[in-house]
Amino acid sequence: MRSRLLIPVLAVAGTATLSWAREPAPAPAKPTASASAPIAQAAPQLAAPSAKPVTASASTPPGATPPASTAQPPAPAASAPSTAQAPTPVAPTGPASPTVRYRVPTAEAPRHVIAGGKGRATLLLNPSTGATAASVTLLELQPGAEVPEHTHDTSAEILYIEQGTAEMTVSGEKLRVGKADAVYIPAGAKHSARVLPGATFKAVQVYAGPGPEQRFTQGPRENAPHGR
Repeated sequence: MRSRLLIPVLAVAGTATLSWAREPAPAPAKPTASASAPIAQAAPQLAAPSAKPVTASASTPPGATPPASTAQPPAPAASAPSTAQAPTPVAPTGPASPTVRYRVPTAEAPRHVIAGGKGRATLLLNPSTGATAASVTLLELQPGAEVPEHTHDTSAEILYIEQGTAEMTVSGEKLRVGKADAVYIPAGAKHSARVLPGATFKAVQVYAGPGPEQRFTQGPRENAPHGR
């Protein structure tokens, strides 16, 4: 009796064992979306922080200072370097200053006829030779030649007489001058001269500063330029 009951039981148990062996193993459980959502949402915030300025929310208490914006203003675009060049200044084209001549031979100095043909003036030193502080002129006047009264407002005149005699008037004072005399005529002083009979009147004339000697160039030039 027992052996009959055991046979069905063993058959049922064996079938259950075989069916369990044939079923596949259960798949591992997948993480739920609710557990991974906080991590997935936090990752973008850490990787790319928002560039928008923080504004005061409606919950900010009245009178409270809203938090300062952490967003940086965009950097200004670098301007391209200008390729235009400023115009080059042009130097003035005035007359060049004459070369200073430290030695001027009498034969090379211009000689002009003066005193209505009764005299000559040889221009040795003046601004044309680079002398800007004084001028030197050789005067030759024939007897009877006269120099009318005149003044030099900004130049003093000095005469050194080498030959002949003349009667001069300086600031109303009459003077008789002759060989080896020196005459000083202040700037602005009226003066005149008349050559007395006898030898040709020759004198070295100095103007400090130069300028009055240029009136002699109004007469015709007697010698060629540079003595040639």
